[in-house]
Amino acid sequence: MTTPVASGTLYATVADLRNVMSGTDSGTGTAAQLTDAQLELALYAASNRVSVYAGNVYDSSGPDANPPAILHDLALDLARFWAAVTYLKWKAVETTSPVYIAYKDAMAILQDVRAGKILLDPVTAPGIGSETGIIINRVPSIFTGRDSNTRIDPLTGGLEADSPFWTPRTGGLVDSGGPIYG
Repeated sequence: MTTPVASGTLYATVADLRNVMSGTDSGTGTAAQLTDAQLELALYAASNRVSVYAGNVYDSSGPDANPPAILHDLALDLARFWAAVTYLKWKAVETTSPVYIAYKDAMAILQDVRAGKILLDPVTAPGIGSETGIIINRVPSIFTGRDSNTRIDPLTGGLEADSPFWTPRTGGLVDSGGPIYG
């Protein structure tokens, strides 16, 4: 047994990685022949990237920190690529290689996760809408309720449209008088 060469959270095991790379011939002539330490480095490279794109480290320290199942698959797809690069001694990986295609697909998924287009933790049907998600708001909070051109109607208590109006007596914009929503 080797000692860990890096620290952090791994979303897959060395045994899982070796198994997906072995094929039917026990890994002869594949990256499955790499040492445990080399495969572990590939897994750390993959898992660290997954955490960065997901915006969280899922270390199973609590119920909210349990990794979604897709992280295992994404980490394996990325780690296979990094293991193949190591195995090939940093020679180019063909763009038609299944390892490269899986890597590109995993990175595309992670890009969509970062952009908020897809969730890492889908729920069992028909639970649409009950997924937990991360709010990504890249708009700075520079506006307040006073910028909404709405106010509370003093008669009904409801929200109504409000806009300042022009009056020639004051030579400018005048508030219409009701309480401003904000």
